[in-house]
Amino acid sequence: MDIHIHEGHTKCGLIDIINNSNIDILQPYLHTKEKLLTLLSVFLKECNYDLQFYSSYPFKNKDEFIIYLGQNPCKLSGADKRRISDIAKQVIVFCKSGYNFEKCIYNNIEDVYNDCLKIKEYGDIFCVRTAVSLFNIVLEQEGRDKIELKMSALTHNRLQLKNTYKKNCVPTLQVKYGKFLVVFDT
Repeated sequence: MDIHIHEGHTKCGLIDIINNSNIDILQPYLHTKEKLLTLLSVFLKECNYDLQFYSSYPFKNKDEFIIYLGQNPCKLSGADKRRISDIAKQVIVFCKSGYNFEKCIYNNIEDVYNDCLKIKEYGDIFCVRTAVSLFNIVLEQEGRDKIELKMSALTHNRLQLKNTYKKNCVPTLQVKYGKFLVVFDT
């Protein structure tokens, strides 16, 4: 079995996958990216047991993992990311201006809706999530279906942890009753 690992995968991504699975590569962070690619391909050739991944990745078993490693991970170029961010910022300007068409580049609600449909695939970008969530308020008022964002499982899990942490760390006021002795030393 010939295993080809695409060079587009980052060292951090490979280390994250190794740490969240039962792949027997000790201290992967000590190796260079090239050494990691070699160790991973040797391991996958000799591995005769089922791999388990402890986090949500786009693969479930060894075969899907090998296919994933052979593909170029879809990354946006800088120009594409700026173009998407600019569209999202224009939607945010429209929403924060009180949905006023005179203060933005849009002429009607359908133009804004079409732009939101263009950028909904890139939910990993913060301004895209903000733009779509603000525009969903308009759609909710009109009685239309909300636009569903698509984001990676890693970003989704990070947001869930962040929201859970925020909910647990809300400061609360504590009132204690009883007799207290206050002493002022001079």
